[in-house]
Amino acid sequence: MRQMTEAVEESVFRGEGAGSSRDVELEVHGRLPSGVRGSLLVACSRRHRDRSLFDRWHDSPTDLIRIQLQPPDRVTARILSVDPSGADLNGGFRRTAYDREACGRSPAYGYATQPNHGLNVGSGKLWATNLLFGAPLEIDIASWRPRRILRYVDPHAGAPRVTGTSHFAQSLDGRYLYLEQSLLSVETATAPVRAGQLKLIRIDTSTGAERVWDLAPPPDDDLPEAENFHSAFYWEEGGKKYVGLLRTGAIVESIAPHAVPTEHEVIPLPSSTIWAVEVDEALSSLQAFLLPGVRELGGIALSHLDVDVAGGNGFVLYANYKQADVGEETHGLNRYGHKPDLIAEHYSGMTVEPINIGKLLRYERRGGRYDIRTYERAYDPAQAFLGHTWLPINIQLDASRKHLFCNFSGFQPRLLSAHIARAYPGMVVDPETIRNVPPLLMRFDAGRLEPQYENGGAYLTYKEPLAMAVIGDYNQGWVCTFAPEAGLRIYRANDLSRRICTASSPELVQADSAQFRPKPPHMVFVAN
Repeated sequence: MRQMTEAVEESVFRGEGAGSSRDVELEVHGRLPSGVRGSLLVACSRRHRDRSLFDRWHDSPTDLIRIQLQPPDRVTARILSVDPSGADLNGGFRRTAYDREACGRSPAYGYATQPNHGLNVGSGKLWATNLLFGAPLEIDIASWRPRRILRYVDPHAGAPRVTGTSHFAQSLDGRYLYLEQSLLSVETATAPVRAGQLKLIRIDTSTGAERVWDLAPPPDDDLPEAENFHSAFYWEEGGKKYVGLLRTGAIVESIAPHAVPTEHEVIPLPSSTIWAVEVDEALSSLQAFLLPGVRELGGIALSHLDVDVAGGNGFVLYANYKQADVGEETHGLNRYGHKPDLIAEHYSGMTVEPINIGKLLRYERRGGRYDIRTYERAYDPAQAFLGHTWLPINIQLDASRKHLFCNFSGFQPRLLSAHIARAYPGMVVDPETIRNVPPLLMRFDAGRLEPQYENGGAYLTYKEPLAMAVIGDYNQGWVCTFAPEAGLRIYRANDLSRRICTASSPELVQADSAQFRPKPPHMVFVAN
């Protein structure tokens, strides 16, 4: 085997431009409203144009983009290419001997950080995360420079990867953030990848102080192979503090990426659940328990959320079920027997398609009692004005907490891999009757969890980018969407049929000579 020094090998692993940043000027059409002055923060992955160069989506290189909105007519973007080794952070990451030995060499280890998914903001800082692997990266928003990696467990050869909450919980006053983090062990001949050393972490966003608790799973939901959490939320009730953790339940068959994009055995996800943990300062270990009524819904990939905790006595949680195996990605033959290189819309290692219609969840808890509502709708092209719930992604309340904005990725049947579909007999959609379902952005009544049907279609817009941010309230607010190829789009919150401004640049699409940036899943707004 050809020998390389650590510096050379890690530079190859990081990719061109890792750790650097550059500015891009966008072309603006229309006028920016004064209320959107600030920054939109986006986490983007990179993908190879060469389909033979396969990476899992979770392992793809990462760019973080800060889009600066300067009303009335200027939009700029600063692109930060992330160094996944953490070597550029100096004192901001304590690299162990195993980190130095494995980074860039061991596919099972992967990387220290690769934040292409979740975005968490507080006190002028951004904590960006991966969907499944790696520790959060902390970035100073003003300078747009990485500061440190937040890792509270140490990987080793038997447990080489870190996993944790993509979207953090925030205390009522906004001072504290809560996240879960744990280690992932190497699979065995009889068991898939499993989580261990579960921790609950609290970060003081003002001082940087941290508190770490051991976390014990609920006795009736201890599934180490499925103990991964997409989102967290915080609430208070009866004078006590709680953190909720949405167990997505993604099962990873192999901790290392596939050497080649081949079909393989897929272990189906169990039904998602929500863990609850009482935060007790006097204890070093916290015992989780299940919120009742969630597992019985039978949905999979419970993921994104928003929560109304006004009043400090209970909560109203809004969340979504993707009905998709989010631990996988599209590769191998599709449901119709087509090879990936014959499918024009496919790129190597793209995110997985759903197996069936997604659903929205409204969970209200007050005084120890709870009420559950769900909403789902198939797509009927003859009644497109009714919308659909295929593959829900973002979910966000407006400032009034009365209006809920959701977007849905839709469905491309030719991108559903055959080996994934086989793992879900009786659940997967009929490939002979289904058709393409377009992406959708739609507004709901938060209390009734029903679309706010209005004349003229002001409650929905089709074929929107997935990254979304709601600014302000229904009457005097805006909704922004973004993708590198589509650019930035701005709508009035009370009229999604009216696009008031766009901004774009081809420089955002091309990452380098060999890679492009596909549509990112998320975006957050930070006011100046």
